[in-house]
Amino acid sequence: MENNSNNFKDFLLSEYSNIAQAHFKSIETISTFFRYYLIIMAIPLSTFAVIYQIGSINTQLINIANQYKLLFSIVFICISLVGTGLFCYVVNLRLDVVLYARVVNGIRKFFYDGFDEDVNLKMRWKILPQSPHLPPYFEMGYFLPVVLVFGITNSLYLFLGLWSLSSEIWIPILLGPFCFFLHFLIYNLYTRHRETAYLKSNILGIDIDGVLNRHREHFCQILKEKTNRKVSPEEIIIMPVHEHPSLIIKREEERKVFNDPRYWTNNPPIEDAVDKIIALRNVFNMKIFIFTYRPWPDTKNMRELTEKVKNFYQNSGGFSLGLLLLKFALILKSRWLVKKLKEEPLRLITKQWLNKNEIAYDKFVFEKGNDYSSDPRAKFNNRFHIAKRKKIRFFVEDDIEKAIKLSYICDIVFLLSHPYNEPNDALPKAINQIRKNLPSNIIRVKDWNEIYQQIRRLS
Repeated sequence: MENNSNNFKDFLLSEYSNIAQAHFKSIETISTFFRYYLIIMAIPLSTFAVIYQIGSINTQLINIANQYKLLFSIVFICISLVGTGLFCYVVNLRLDVVLYARVVNGIRKFFYDGFDEDVNLKMRWKILPQSPHLPPYFEMGYFLPVVLVFGITNSLYLFLGLWSLSSEIWIPILLGPFCFFLHFLIYNLYTRHRETAYLKSNILGIDIDGVLNRHREHFCQILKEKTNRKVSPEEIIIMPVHEHPSLIIKREEERKVFNDPRYWTNNPPIEDAVDKIIALRNVFNMKIFIFTYRPWPDTKNMRELTEKVKNFYQNSGGFSLGLLLLKFALILKSRWLVKKLKEEPLRLITKQWLNKNEIAYDKFVFEKGNDYSSDPRAKFNNRFHIAKRKKIRFFVEDDIEKAIKLSYICDIVFLLSHPYNEPNDALPKAINQIRKNLPSNIIRVKDWNEIYQQIRRLS
């Protein structure tokens, strides 16, 4: 344990050194860019002034300049646009500098807190900040003057370009100041994004089966009705159930349960989930994204599949257009069309189940494609792809494989404990090793109350 602590301290010292170097190099890069920017921006205006000064003596030169007036206008407008793009790049460099400074401050606090000394003495030594929330991204006194210089220069070039190009004087008078104030708006938006959304979000991702409902108990109940097989919920130590080595439940028996619409419509909810989700939305202003992958109904026979899809449609409220298309697909013997049509009724059933049980959410994602692939090249519409794109901060999962993959994307993954994701003596050693040695940002929880407590500490 002590060895791990020393290794972590060595890592932080190395990180401190590297980040500090990156911090100072970024400052040098900004200074160099800004210096070259001012030099380059001064050249066209200086050239323009010299031409008209000489032109006051030599009218031929001024006539040539007037002849290429359109070219000058386009060049000035392009300079303004390029300057604005360069401004955006310099702003991002400066925001990286602030980010590096915050990292350094956080590491500094770690070592100050770990040093066993009188707090008064430590406060006398403390000169540089130790807060990872300082300095602020929006720097009123330090970087705002730089924004002012960029705004004046770029808007001046835009004004001159439009003034010589347009016959209407109101166009440059209107767009010139707009370009000036646009720089301040861009700076404000960039800093706000860094402060509130960059590298994190306030989104909680939630799986449905095993997280919002009691699917083990419900599965065992429907299985007994369909196959007369009596299985205890605690016996399910592997998912999917047909892969369980001792229960010997066949794939076809499992299919009978999932192909029954009642399994999806009557699945009992986890009681405290409803209240805790509402509290997370209201107290912490979290956005709730709910995910589920349900590729049902499923059967090898197309006619039987069509009948089951029809049954699902009827249980979802019944859509005459969907049922009509099903008949059309059966006439054409188009398995592809039936597969496309089968997604909609279960999606509707799931949304109805969420609404019936008063589970609040901001976005519902009915996953398509492969629900286990986290490969970004695949771009499946699944939780991994969306978690990366939306920077989902927290996720509640019951599937241990998905939880491990999500731990590389989200800050924290809450693994709701079930027999099928806990270590068990009946399982091979390799599986138990995976279930015991989880990544450090996967937190095992027993219920939604524990999830709420953990988010309250981490937010």
